[in-house]
Amino acid sequence: MKVIILSSGKGTRMMPLTKDTPKPMLEINGEYLLENKINLCRKSGLNEITINVAYKKNVIINYIKTLDIDIHLVDEGDEPLGTAQGIRNIIKSFDDEQFIVINSDIWTDYNLKVLRDLKLENNLAHIVLTNTPDYLDGDFSCDGRNLLVGDSYVFSGIGKYHRELFIKHSDVELGDILRSEEKITFSIYDGKWMDIGTPERLEKVRQLEQDPT
Repeated sequence: MKVIILSSGKGTRMMPLTKDTPKPMLEINGEYLLENKINLCRKSGLNEITINVAYKKNVIINYIKTLDIDIHLVDEGDEPLGTAQGIRNIIKSFDDEQFIVINSDIWTDYNLKVLRDLKLENNLAHIVLTNTPDYLDGDFSCDGRNLLVGDSYVFSGIGKYHRELFIKHSDVELGDILRSEEKITFSIYDGKWMDIGTPERLEKVRQLEQDPT
């Protein structure tokens, strides 16, 4: 099964750390954010990896060249296309109907085997949610098995999708699609997860990883 690691964003909230370095190449205790996602894929036996690049793309491209794994790079140009549009741009060359997408700018130990083995059945997506942390506003709530727009949970940036989702909807950003589509299932993850959206959060994760107690 193919995996897309979204890596083309500018990371403007991370300035000045991202002035010369793309956000996926920021380090947490010696491991790049992008490297963390690649390792999650490999641990789950997912070796068909595609990474999209735009902002400061050469830093990522040069890093990928040093790895002993075949990774497909998709160049979006100088400006990011947006999360959903970036996925559309990638899957036009896919034969697969279903695929996994994970954001590069999160820090997690989520086991991607769960999504690898999950069947979408008649649904267009299955997304992983986590309890809304105090630094985010939240994206969803739920009523039994139904997903609702709300603030109890935040989208983790991890999901499995059917290509039809990106044909049915024309939105540029994935979040807009997820808030409007009804044929979506979800699960709640209560393990390690943090959105690395600011320098302060990056530093917090670095400290937590050094002293997890």
